[in-house]
Amino acid sequence: MTKTAFINCNLFVGIEDKLLENAWFTVDNESGKLLALGSGKMEDSVEHQVDLKKQYVMSGLINAHTHVGYVNVSKYHYPETEALITYKALEDLKNGLRGGVTYLRGCGSPYDVDVKLNNIRKDFPFEGPGMKPAGMPVSILGGHSDRPLGTPEYDHGTPNYSHLVNSADDVRKAVREQFKKGAKNIKLMATGGIMSQGDQIDDTELSLEEMRTAVEEAHSKHMTVCAHAEGKLGIHYAVVAGVDSIEHGFYVSDEDIDLMKKQGTFLSPTLIAGHQIAVYGKGKMTDFSYQKMCQHVDAFYAHVGKAIKAGVKLALGTDAGTFKNPLENTAKELTELVRAGATNYQALRAGGLGSAELLKIDDEYGSLEEGKYADFLVLKENPLENVDAVEQKDKMVYQHGVRKF
Repeated sequence: MTKTAFINCNLFVGIEDKLLENAWFTVDNESGKLLALGSGKMEDSVEHQVDLKKQYVMSGLINAHTHVGYVNVSKYHYPETEALITYKALEDLKNGLRGGVTYLRGCGSPYDVDVKLNNIRKDFPFEGPGMKPAGMPVSILGGHSDRPLGTPEYDHGTPNYSHLVNSADDVRKAVREQFKKGAKNIKLMATGGIMSQGDQIDDTELSLEEMRTAVEEAHSKHMTVCAHAEGKLGIHYAVVAGVDSIEHGFYVSDEDIDLMKKQGTFLSPTLIAGHQIAVYGKGKMTDFSYQKMCQHVDAFYAHVGKAIKAGVKLALGTDAGTFKNPLENTAKELTELVRAGATNYQALRAGGLGSAELLKIDDEYGSLEEGKYADFLVLKENPLENVDAVEQKDKMVYQHGVRKF
């Protein structure tokens, strides 16, 4: 077995609010996993050593809410074809890894592109984070993920954007279809949203029965389930139905905060997506969407902050692929979580062990412990003192012990 020793660093293992100073760790070059770690003088003699020069080391970011391959086709005047989505997805994945994302969960991808790429990755490798893909989400007719009149998908009858359902049986079929394709996560559209043009965020779309069916079917096949849920009643239905995570959570109630804590339901807020629209969206998107976000953004931060302070399990997601919100800028969500009321450690844990627990990969990812993959970032400043440090443009990014950027 050959191994590499990384020495002379300040190590944020990820399980406590502290650094291991004057630290070292060793990586098995074949498996890419951590063999040992410690501080002070390393007892073993390792031929290949990397001196990190007192910089700060933390786990790679795990983004639990992404949309790889999303394309603004109106900007480029091209039809939204599978080829275009695939090209953009590969670009997103490589750039995301450069930005420090070493693992992600898909939360909706046209043409099931994230699923298809994940299926072929072993034989046709490409640069990018590890993936738990979802493919097409599940939406009602006219709901948050139904394409409006005038899109090629609608006009030509090719349902490549989402599963449009009208009953619990439709939902069960959709989950089974995604399972057959190779999806590892099911995305439910429980409520209306910001970017959809025909609904409001408090529109309750999927029924409680439909979401319960989705959870039952997905969990029987070891898949996770997440729910886009912004309005109060839709959030409640999703929590009661037993989803693994609430995405966004604009108007999560005190009752549902308590229930989420009891059940272990995660919250993945994606605050940066709301921030980008509210700050930069005027004149760059429909006024309908821009005004919706401006109307609700303060409540969004307030309710998320209340959930964080109450101790709801927290994952890091960004809604990457939405307006001015590329995957490579995932670290910006850390700043927004702190702005909403999280401590620096809570935010960093959300982007590491929190997301790993949600994705059920915490036995191998999410913290820099022995036996886990050596996916890590090397930073010039201490992220426990300032989470903005993770946004460093020229940070080193290692995946399975191999430097990628």
